[in-house]
Amino acid sequence: MFTLIEIRKGNAMSNNPGKKGKPAPWVKREREDRDRALDGYKQAHHPAYRVWREARSEVGRKARAEAETLFPGLSEISQSMKHADKTVSAWDKANKNPMTWEESQALEAEFAKSYVPIDRS
Repeated sequence: MFTLIEIRKGNAMSNNPGKKGKPAPWVKREREDRDRALDGYKQAHHPAYRVWREARSEVGRKARAEAETLFPGLSEISQSMKHADKTVSAWDKANKNPMTWEESQALEAEFAKSYVPIDRS
């Protein structure tokens, strides 16, 4: 039996099957792991996409830093987030993703052939 301390530290396996149509926590974690691995695969196999992602991440970091300066404090966090999102959205419109949908689908199919989920047992 797990103690309360072990449960808070995450040492106990959740028995949550998911609520109201939401996936169980372990299903969500598996999807997040796969999505991260897929994105890494796409970046490794499509150099223009990797460069675009790096540039977009840098714009996002700068936009968040600027937004925190313009809207300091917790009371203005919503405005800060909106400002950063607008900046990144404007950048996205001016700098289209170099990976086409077809290229993305082809890379995902290649990825699926070799992907092995992380064993968390």
